Amino acid sequence: MPVFFSLSARVLINLEALNMAESVGNVVRHRRAPVVLRTDKGFVLRYVPVISGESLAHHYQVLLAEIAGKKGLPVCSACSQGVFLKHADSNVFKKYDGIDPKKMFKNAAEAEKYVVEKCVVEDIGGFLFTDMTTKRTSRFRVGYMIPALDALRVGAAATEAQFHVRYSPGAAGGEQAIYYVEVGSAVYVFTYALDASAVGAYSMENAGAPRENPYILGQEDRKKRVETALDALAALLGGMTWGAKTTRFQPHWKILSLVASITEPIPFNVSPGHDKGYLAETVTRACSLSRALGDFSATILYYDGEGLDEASCEKGERVEVIDKNSYIDVIEEAKKKITEKLG
Repeated sequence: MPVFFSLSARVLINLEALNMAESVGNVVRHRRAPVVLRTDKGFVLRYVPVISGESLAHHYQVLLAEIAGKKGLPVCSACSQGVFLKHADSNVFKKYDGIDPKKMFKNAAEAEKYVVEKCVVEDIGGFLFTDMTTKRTSRFRVGYMIPALDALRVGAAATEAQFHVRYSPGAAGGEQAIYYVEVGSAVYVFTYALDASAVGAYSMENAGAPRENPYILGQEDRKKRVETALDALAALLGGMTWGAKTTRFQPHWKILSLVASITEPIPFNVSPGHDKGYLAETVTRACSLSRALGDFSATILYYDGEGLDEASCEKGERVEVIDKNSYIDVIEEAKKKITEKLG
């Protein structure tokens, strides 16, 4: 039965330069994006500091490659170096694998099988081999980290250009070069999802994918890779060693709360943590689905470090709600429950 994992967290980050967009003159600018929020006067548009999903996905896959390598799981040479070219065309196959894929593979499914067996990162993170139209959609999903809407309503998110100087003998007008770096501070919302049952499985849209057996890998190998995917998530959140400019702009951060779900047989995303009611909203939605769909079940795990609204389900609904002492405990418990379901 398909198993799906979803997570959202509220993360307080002060004085960060984790995702810079461009340099304009001597100013290094933080990434911004438009966000719509409701106020007492209606909807308004705000341009706010954000951290892109591309940045998060890159650092997540770096951790995924490192952890997989330490566990003895296969990682291709490019991904092991943090170079995520993926197997995008025949030149990559020839350079890193020494093979001509057009001569070696009869169809797209054979190419997908080869890559999945060879690399955990491309199994979980997906790839697109254009020369044979082989598409593997990423099994994990992340989005932009944006400021929580409840914080935006009271103005608790901002960027500001900080003034700096450095010694530079060639600087115009003297030996001090002036520059500015924009830093951001906000309660950010982080989101992540993993299609656990699709790890190690064929993508059915690829030509030649076998219908009788959807799996490329055996059960134990798939479970190990799912465990590794969740270990990389724990490392991303627990280590906080990702992002740009951390050598001189190491941020001050704290995970305020976190909510995760394990559902079957259909995908389900937890409500993004834009206010302290996201746990209750997630549970309410899961309970409603349980009543509407007889075979839908969910386990909701959460860590509360800021006083979230209480949540509960009525008896008989196939939704379990579990409180954990830390956000790492949430991920560890999820890992245990998902691998049990996959087994």
